[in-house]
Amino acid sequence: MNRERLLRAAAWLGACGIGLLGANAVPPVSAAALPTGTQLEFDHTALLPESSGKVQSVYLYNYDNDFTLDDVKVTIETAGLAGVATAKLEFDFDPCEQAGTTITCTFDSLASENLFAGITHLRIRPEAGAKVGAEGEVSVKLTSRDRAPMVKTSKVTVSEAVALEVGPIITKKAKPGDTFTNPISVRNDGDNAITGVDLFFFYEAMFTVPKRYDNCEYGSFAAYCHFDATLDPHQEYVLSEDLPLRLRPEVPAPGVAGATFDWSTPVDGRDHLDMVRATNPVRGTQGTLRLVRKPVARASGPQTDTSYGSNSQSVILTVEGTNRSDVSAVAGRVSAAVGATVTARIGVKNLGPAYASGLTKPAAVVAFAPPPHTTVTSVPAGCAKAGLGYTCETAVHPLAVNGAVTWDFGLRVDAAGELVGSVLVKPSNPDARSDNDVAKLVVNPAGGAGGGEEEPTLPITGVSGPVLGGAALALLAVGTVMYLVARRRRTRFVP
Repeated sequence: MNRERLLRAAAWLGACGIGLLGANAVPPVSAAALPTGTQLEFDHTALLPESSGKVQSVYLYNYDNDFTLDDVKVTIETAGLAGVATAKLEFDFDPCEQAGTTITCTFDSLASENLFAGITHLRIRPEAGAKVGAEGEVSVKLTSRDRAPMVKTSKVTVSEAVALEVGPIITKKAKPGDTFTNPISVRNDGDNAITGVDLFFFYEAMFTVPKRYDNCEYGSFAAYCHFDATLDPHQEYVLSEDLPLRLRPEVPAPGVAGATFDWSTPVDGRDHLDMVRATNPVRGTQGTLRLVRKPVARASGPQTDTSYGSNSQSVILTVEGTNRSDVSAVAGRVSAAVGATVTARIGVKNLGPAYASGLTKPAAVVAFAPPPHTTVTSVPAGCAKAGLGYTCETAVHPLAVNGAVTWDFGLRVDAAGELVGSVLVKPSNPDARSDNDVAKLVVNPAGGAGGGEEEPTLPITGVSGPVLGGAALALLAVGTVMYLVARRRRTRFVP
């Protein structure tokens, strides 16, 4: 999987185009369903005979958090390509050395940027005389001080050239909870018959799949279907029945949602198949989804798509009705003696009934005005100083119904008596209620005992004194700008 495909996967494919359609577009991401932890990746490769080959990347990624690994050694073994292909370092400036069929890369420290850390690039060329169907493999092993070894083995296959073309963009309308059908189609745009095609699509977190077919594997967030059919040259094929999806009741409305269906040959679809099978998929039991086709003689070997267009057919869904999230501020009461430091937890919770979503912006930005006569001694990741207070931004997309994000500030108590600060939440999308967007953080509440800590409660609503108003709103504006120019920061997610 190259970096472009990684970013598309992280955005669940549909978000890239759909995000341009409006502020209420629904982000198709569910953090709970995506693979967790840092992943080592090197794509499977299909090569045309006698071609100049392809450049493939070895890299690490993590869907949730940026990461750093220390004392990293990466060993790439290419002996399994004998008689099929050769693999060489593409760039001289790589921190890697090649000796025969072994490539070794060493890093004192390897850190990600935007969840991605590149290792090296290999030029993989078919050997002279290698025939269609010849197949070898490359194995990659990474060791580091910080975690158990990671291993990735990928296939390299010499394949026949074919050309796939997908159907037009589909536009639909639906309300949260509705089921709608999708007339997906594919065309063989080349001169060779195509033997077998595969279909891959994401469905979490916007959709459920109301009917599951026995030629499809359904993982935790995506499906992969195989069609044992032959596609005649210059012929178009449609599914035997329009593929149904159900829009989840939690999807915000009004807005725009979308799905993307990727067609490929089986050899080109192996990375998507690996992605689905890594989540222990289950085959459907509700009949077979077929392609309507004319039988012709079958090709005898593997094939790779060489067309330059996108193999993704998109569905753009206008989400009708009214279905909004209720984003509320979270704060509470804490107690500590004068001169002592206490942990003050502030945050945001989505009370539903819709996801709280954001595309170019976080789902919510929180402005925290510490109580007067306290001193902030520690600032959590995801928060930054802004004016007289702090702004914090969520990095969970979407913020699920009943999901919360909190941040722990260290506060030193500098005076006796009840001290009141405030938390103000600004969601990125229209909110179902505004009366719970403000909560008080109370240090040493009147009548309470000092010297301890209390867990935050659900929102204590209402404006408290002069701490809010124009200054707090200004903090929120600063926080939104910070989100657009800063890296994604790590936050604590509370399910």
